[in-house]
Amino acid sequence: MRRKFEYCKIAGIPVIVAGPTPQTLPRLEKFVKQYDIKIAIHNHGPEDKFFPSPLDALKLVKNMDPRMGVCIDVGHTARTGTDVPTAIHEVGPRLYDVHMKDLANASSKESQVPVGDGRLAVEKLFAALIAIQYSGYVDLEYEIDEDNPMPGMIKSFAYMRGVLAGMGYTA
Repeated sequence: MRRKFEYCKIAGIPVIVAGPTPQTLPRLEKFVKQYDIKIAIHNHGPEDKFFPSPLDALKLVKNMDPRMGVCIDVGHTARTGTDVPTAIHEVGPRLYDVHMKDLANASSKESQVPVGDGRLAVEKLFAALIAIQYSGYVDLEYEIDEDNPMPGMIKSFAYMRGVLAGMGYTA
């Protein structure tokens, strides 16, 4: 763990997205304090025994150092039945990273489609991020079309930029 924090400190990486266990959180917190690097706990949906929803991660870090936070994976969050914009508001200042994707079926991990072609409420998600004054990254996590991902990635970015432009923001 120490080597990872040392590398991130040297490289100027301010946030580490991680999938720890609840038992490792106190040790992570010590490194967070020592290196002044934030941890964003990534949720992985219903099959994740520790952090299916970002709210599960928030429960464990809310009384820890404020640099202990959450990465919301919007697809995995939706698959747990958690409303993503509501989760964004609940996590609030502990939100340090967002993994963006879209799903044709909000309960199926295998139904990923380019952002905008699915069922996730992208505009409401962005409105929630704006409302909490989120200043971190929204990372496209495009896990389909592995032999030719660029068309779907370009379509996803274009859609997200269009949504933001329609809300009065330019990318």
